[in-house]
Amino acid sequence: MKSFWSEFPRVEERLGRLRQRVQKQAGTLPSELRDEIQPYLVREGKLLRAGVLFLAAGEAPSGCDTALESAAATVELLHLATLIHDDVVDQAALRRGEPALHRQFGPSKAVLYGDWMFAQCFRMISSDVSSASARSLADLVSVMAASEILQWNDRFRLPVSPRRILRKTMGKTALLFSLAMYTGAHEAGKPDSEARALRRAGYSLGMAFQLQDDLLDWTGQESELGKPILEDLSAGVYTWPVTLAWKDNPETTRKELLDVRDGRLTAADLRDRWNPLGYWERTETLVQSYLNRARLDLSCACNIHEQADWERLIRGLSKRSR
Repeated sequence: MKSFWSEFPRVEERLGRLRQRVQKQAGTLPSELRDEIQPYLVREGKLLRAGVLFLAAGEAPSGCDTALESAAATVELLHLATLIHDDVVDQAALRRGEPALHRQFGPSKAVLYGDWMFAQCFRMISSDVSSASARSLADLVSVMAASEILQWNDRFRLPVSPRRILRKTMGKTALLFSLAMYTGAHEAGKPDSEARALRRAGYSLGMAFQLQDDLLDWTGQESELGKPILEDLSAGVYTWPVTLAWKDNPETTRKELLDVRDGRLTAADLRDRWNPLGYWERTETLVQSYLNRARLDLSCACNIHEQADWERLIRGLSKRSR
């Protein structure tokens, strides 16, 4: 299968070393635990957050390799840990086309493995990454956890609040993309003005990515996504298409959402009912607006060759919705 990063040889090479490093983290565990968790660590994924960190670093001096690889491994382990916890909370069946970890070992053990990954994150950044990047990561973990708690509190909450939905999107995804790109630039020794522009671009890329991921929960195919669809709606997690329906017709939308909650209407039936109403297209328009914001900030931080790399990345991300 063609790698998502095959058009970026330097990034792909670094990600190859990163995969080995992430897998080696299991070596700190007793053998029986190592054998349990290592298959999860080697599951195929795009490694987007680590990839954008390396892309933001550009042609970094060789002396930066350790810090960059530790930062990228930390970002990916943090992402994996949050996925494990999310799957427990959401009672998700699949992750990347295979059973979620809690389906294999039970929710309590899965949460503990997620906690172990968080511990590994802080162990790595405490020794290899600058203190400023380490503090930023610690702050981020707090925001991500708060966003997940907000999402739990907001299940089936009416009326739908666009502001709260965007706030949770920021906390769950956009800030990690933003931090990854800023850290890559910062640890590579780029000027702070460029690092800040890359941080803003990362925020916009992360918003676009999560909004598109939410859209794919409505419009995607389980076989392609590697996870069930329509899970958000069934769980009462309302995403951007729901805000559009609410804005257009709040009374009808309230009834439809309550019907899904109470089992009088299936999530698939509501999706079919909404198919011709333009909610998917309008969500994609918002995605593209965030991508355009990212392009503007990237133009401030990157030379023409680097901008071409970022444009290839943006096109690759956009293909997910087609």
